[in-house]
Amino acid sequence: MMYRMAIRALVLLAAANWWSLEPLHAPKEASIDSLIARSGLHSVRPATKRELIRRVSFDLTGLPPKPAEIEAFLNDQSPKAFEKVVDRLLASPHFGERWARYWLDIARYSEDDVLGLSRESYSNAWRYRDWVIEAYNRDLPYDAFVKAQIAADLMPQGQGFDLRPALGFFGLGPWYYTIAPPPIARADERHDRVDVVTRGFLGLTVACARCHDHKFDPIPTKDYYGLAGVFASSEYKEFALAPEAETALYDAHQKKIKDQEKAIKDLEQKLSLQLAEGFIRKIAAHGQLDAKTQERWTKFQARKDREYPFKMETIPGLALQVYAEKKIIDAENDAAVSASKPKKGDKKTRLPNGYETYDEFCPGCQVVAKSLEREKYYLWADLFRYPNAVLTYKEDELIAFLSDADKANLATQKATLEQLKKDSPAAYPFLHGLGERAQPVNLKVSLRGDPYNLGEETPRHFPAILGGRPFTSGSGRLELAEAIVKTPIAARVAVNRIWGNLFGSYLVVTPSNFGKLGGKPSNPELLEFLAQRLIDGKWSQKALIREIVLSKTYRLSSDSNKENEKTDPDNKLYWRSNRRRLDAESTRDAILAVSGALDGKIGGPSVDLEKDETRRTIYGKVSRFRLAESLSLFDFPHPSITSEKRNVTLVPLQRLFFLNSEFVENRAKAIAARMEVRPLRDAYLELFGREPNPHEIELGEKFLKSADWRRYAQVLLCSNEFSFID
Repeated sequence: MMYRMAIRALVLLAAANWWSLEPLHAPKEASIDSLIARSGLHSVRPATKRELIRRVSFDLTGLPPKPAEIEAFLNDQSPKAFEKVVDRLLASPHFGERWARYWLDIARYSEDDVLGLSRESYSNAWRYRDWVIEAYNRDLPYDAFVKAQIAADLMPQGQGFDLRPALGFFGLGPWYYTIAPPPIARADERHDRVDVVTRGFLGLTVACARCHDHKFDPIPTKDYYGLAGVFASSEYKEFALAPEAETALYDAHQKKIKDQEKAIKDLEQKLSLQLAEGFIRKIAAHGQLDAKTQERWTKFQARKDREYPFKMETIPGLALQVYAEKKIIDAENDAAVSASKPKKGDKKTRLPNGYETYDEFCPGCQVVAKSLEREKYYLWADLFRYPNAVLTYKEDELIAFLSDADKANLATQKATLEQLKKDSPAAYPFLHGLGERAQPVNLKVSLRGDPYNLGEETPRHFPAILGGRPFTSGSGRLELAEAIVKTPIAARVAVNRIWGNLFGSYLVVTPSNFGKLGGKPSNPELLEFLAQRLIDGKWSQKALIREIVLSKTYRLSSDSNKENEKTDPDNKLYWRSNRRRLDAESTRDAILAVSGALDGKIGGPSVDLEKDETRRTIYGKVSRFRLAESLSLFDFPHPSITSEKRNVTLVPLQRLFFLNSEFVENRAKAIAARMEVRPLRDAYLELFGREPNPHEIELGEKFLKSADWRRYAQVLLCSNEFSFID
């Protein structure tokens, strides 16, 4: 034991001096290119203008350049020609659409949650997505971007820019609803929040300390629960985007609808059970049944799989006794459950269909209830359990057996429901977010991560290795947000993500883990320089992106160099550009763009990508329950957890998508319809940003002698040149 403690102490001491936790020490009088040049490797040639505009267009907007834009750039011989292109792309509203998607991967953005075998939808989730898009287009400073997503409700609102939609970062889950008892579900939800915050903003795997002290980084379990307490002191909240009177009217009307639906269901069940009692009395008295009920009873008599030993001839009389006994037991149990329910006015936690206490999670489950004997219960269930028992009828089938008075009563109740639905006010818009609990709490450490086995209480605080700042104001979310942006590691994490998005590889290969098990920077000085530039530039991401793409390093070609390949085969020192495959979104968006079908509308409710063939992919519905097949096929990450970077797979199914999917065939047909004057030349300009060479013209003309233009357009879409960026 003492030996293990000594080893643990040495691990923590070494980690405390880890590079990512130290203050920034950026080199002075440096630049991106000078820091890259220190590797001593000779860079390859610069990219051609055609290569460069295609690359930067996809990198900044996720869309291919138009032939007219390429032509304008080629004809502009001024020294600042490329700067003009970059500034135009940064100012485009499509910039936010492209860069928001990078962040949504980290934010595990989704528009629904798994609820057992079904899904629970978030009707206004898209408002968070649109906020992220607008934040990038506005160039909201990164420090404000971080703070808004953690504590927008506690911040002064920006002029003309509502920060509250940012709270969808937490409000959109995942939530665990009724799939686990409250202590476990709430602990798992807090775990998700701790994980997404620390990996997303700090590049630290603090969530690994839930069950024990972190095995490699200086993060004790107390630090985990110091952060988890922040989220235990916060609760799900919906921010209405309508006047209070309007929301109150709508909520009250929806309650009337739900109450009426329940009243109808209860009435139908009551009438059905009364009818079933009448049937069994007839059977016991050897009375005549209607044809349908007689058919049911005959089938029941022939069953061999009954769970009770009663002889068939005794069942009718026994069933009457069981029915009466069950009514008495139900009445006693209902009275006990009612007595155990929370008093009217007791506060309930606002979660999206979630629960805080066992009484909410399973009303009456802690009451010791009475029950029929086992064999008697199975007999009762077979005959009377609504709605699928032998002698019960439901909904439309029930009507035929009712008296005129009962028919009229049920019809009146249903007419009332229909009128309520007809008169319902329109649903008001709202934001899924997070708010403060009335009383903040400190959590006790869950020993070995078990919420039923509690240790000592831990005050809410920032991890000790990052200063250990205590949180004393409300939940501590605003203090947490402010503490995050003051750490040098937050700037390092941010610039590493920006660099990786532009180059296809990261200075630190583990973007969400800057701890001992993560990678070390391939160019430490460059990482420090970029982090300092972000801070000095008032946290402007656009300014840093502009500086990077205007560097000579970014503008290199993807050519190879045998000598450099020997020294640095993975191009960690950036002596060339990395050839990259388009991701799922850019692949689909590029197909839409070159076929002239892309809808340029910015923002708005999400669409079903399996049905819509015009909207940009970022506006497609993202589901934790079931991802769109075209997204998962091209490595779109699952939104249940934060995703630090996209995996890139090359599998046959991707090629088959281009060959066989209805979407690609439809777009190929549209491309063929557009190519009228100089079809071969125009097709190459649209799809590849260049003119075809003589050999390609020869092959194209030969192909078109035996196939139509739609097939030829599909062949071009299938090519690697369309799917890759040089």
